[in-house]
Order: sequence, then C-alpha cells, then structure tokens
Amino acid sequence: MPNTKQHLWLIIPPCADRDDWVASITAQATDAGFTVINSAAGANTAALGKTLTLSPDPEEARKAGVQAKDVAVLLSTSGPLSAKLDADNDPAPRHTAVKIASDFIRRGYAFFPDRVFKAEDFSGTSIKLFPGFSLLGPTSTSTSNRNRALKEALSIYAADHAFWGSEVFDINAKDVRHNKEEVALDLTGRPRFLIFGPYIVMPAGRWKAVARIGFSAPTARHQYRADWGAQDTYTSHHFRPEREGVFQVEIEYEWDKPSASEFRLLLLEGAFDGEVTFFGVEIVRVG
Repeated sequence: MPNTKQHLWLIIPPCADRDDWVASITAQATDAGFTVINSAAGANTAALGKTLTLSPDPEEARKAGVQAKDVAVLLSTSGPLSAKLDADNDPAPRHTAVKIASDFIRRGYAFFPDRVFKAEDFSGTSIKLFPGFSLLGPTSTSTSNRNRALKEALSIYAADHAFWGSEVFDINAKDVRHNKEEVALDLTGRPRFLIFGPYIVMPAGRWKAVARIGFSAPTARHQYRADWGAQDTYTSHHFRPEREGVFQVEIEYEWDKPSASEFRLLLLEGAFDGEVTFFGVEIVRVG
C-alpha cells in the first residue's frame, strides 16, 4: 500500500538559480501527489496527506522536529548570489548575502550531514531523495566567475579545507587586472585595505589561512599587515617583503562559535608605483 502520509522537507539555500529549482521541484512533487508548502507560509500540515515543505534554512526543519530521513538539503552549482547582487556596485548587500547563504549551508552540513545532495550529482538523471519521490534537476545555467569561485569556497563545510580564489574578495585599487585565479592591482595610493572578504561563516574551531601574494620590486619595499579571523577580532601579521617575488603568508585564528570570516591585506604606507598580485587563499582546519 502506498504511503499516503508523508511530511518531507527540502532545503534549498540561496543560490543564483533557486527559482529554477523551486519551479522544477514544485512541478515534480505535485505530479508525485505531494502538496508543496513554502515554509514562510507557516501552513498546518496535520490534515494534509503528503507534503513537501520548501525552505532556505535548515534551522527551520530542525526547530520543527523533523527527522533527518525526512529532510534533504540541495546545494546548487550556480553559487550563492543572484544576478542582481552579483552585479551590484555596492558590496554591502553582497557581503550580507554571502553571510546568509554560507550560514544556511553550514547548518545543512551540521544538522543533516548525511542528507546533503549536490546538484552536480544529478548529472541529467533523477535522484531518489525520499521514498516515493525522485528529483530531476533543472537545466543548468551559466554563472559568473565570482559565483563559481564562491561555490568552490563554500566546499569548506564538506571537507574542512577549500581554496578561496581572488574572485571572492573585494579589491581596493584604481587599476585591477583579473587573470584566471589571480588578480594584479596597482599599489599607487594612500595606506588602505587592498584586499578584504569574503564573509563566509566559519564553523567553530581553529582555521589556518595560507595566502599567496606576489610583489614587484617597488612594492616589496613597503610594510603590510595581513589579518585573518572574524570581523571584529582577528590575528594579524606585519611584514615587509624586501625583495621581488611571490610570498606565502600563514595565519591561524580560532572561532569559539560560528561567525563571518574576513581575510584582509593592508598597505601601511603610501605608495607611488608598483604592482601586487594576489593568488587567493587556502583555508584548512587545524583544530
């Protein structure tokens, strides 16, 4: 006899193609006999037979007391930013969006570690998420370099290490040149933060940031400070390269609770010429 009473939850954290996923899931779930509910509507499911509740936040399912077997967390390949946020010249809304999306993904791995599904796992075939419900993903859409880099950066929750490419950081320079996974910036100007971001929420624990930074001969003469940690408290490293070349800067910081992260590179004195090349940061859990 078919199961006529199921109350399932499907978590889709914010992503560039979330609307496509919701539309595809709604159509397929309806065809399978489910009533699709938006968690924000707060509907009472007691009188309903088969329901599929959609939410961006795993915390909602946890607070509702839903068993892990009745929850699936779906991670898109498109990255966390909508096209509007990705193109916005004001970085503040983008930073907030990265914080929110990353925290929801972190919660998914923390609360339902065995129920996380990656969109690339579908590969054009349906995946059985629950008894009586298999899902075929929508057609994938192109995404920006920043979103692709953020998607890779957010793999930190699955593997306790990830590469944060230059595209996930903000760069403060008059002349900036992107080349694959590196960015070259003109150092000319006053003392300032050259590189900062990406505000991904880190799980509690000790994490090491290993940054690779290249300095031309003129820029190697100046003094710099690198920061790694939370936004208000962090570990700093002061240095002066003193010669041209690529250097590796390693800094550790311990989070006592989950919070947004920031890696920063600060120029401590004015510069008249020269170029700094930023190759990104490797993040790894060390305790």
